Amino acid sequence: MILSMFKIINKLRYQIKAYKKLINNKESFLYHTGWMNSLHLKKPIDRDGNNIPWMNYSIVEFLKERLTKDITLFEYGSGFSTLFYSTHVNNVISIEYNKKWFDYIKNIPSSNSEIYFYEKDIDGRYCRAIHDFEYLYKIVIVDGRDRVNCIKQSVSKLTCDGVIILDDSNRKYYKDGIIFLNEHGFRELSFYGLKPNEAFTSKTSVFYRDNNCLGI
Repeated sequence: MILSMFKIINKLRYQIKAYKKLINNKESFLYHTGWMNSLHLKKPIDRDGNNIPWMNYSIVEFLKERLTKDITLFEYGSGFSTLFYSTHVNNVISIEYNKKWFDYIKNIPSSNSEIYFYEKDIDGRYCRAIHDFEYLYKIVIVDGRDRVNCIKQSVSKLTCDGVIILDDSNRKYYKDGIIFLNEHGFRELSFYGLKPNEAFTSKTSVFYRDNNCLGI
């Protein structure tokens, strides 16, 4: 009984320390990244209230530093990320499969982004949507459905300095897409960390070749 009480007290001591260091400290990681703001408002934003992608904070900071206004970007999976990219690049084409979410996000003003609705399917029109537009893209974001097939369809639509960014690249069922990119000469740079509102570490990978637009 005494040993059990000691364990409980010791556990509470560490929980109190964690509370003081992370939650009650306005300079902690949770506040500095905007995680607390995101938790409160239920959407991904940084500490200043700006929209950010629902990706881990490491890749978000990397993109803030590397995105430029000469980039045309294609995105599988629209959202607050679309608004973020539109402020950092020249043009964004984004597709969305969730009709309710599409109807919501399309009404948020953005001068240089276009959002289109595509029905969800497997190895069908959704993954091939990238071919419906005349652009070649410096960046393709794969963060929607049918991601392996989206990856396979994207390679031919990249500029010579183009990159593909795969969110949640730690998931085993995306492995075939990663193997496909490796076989086509892409190297992988991975970023790990918390996402807004989430408690577990996630992984996002940038697949790139020499002389790429992100300067990797």
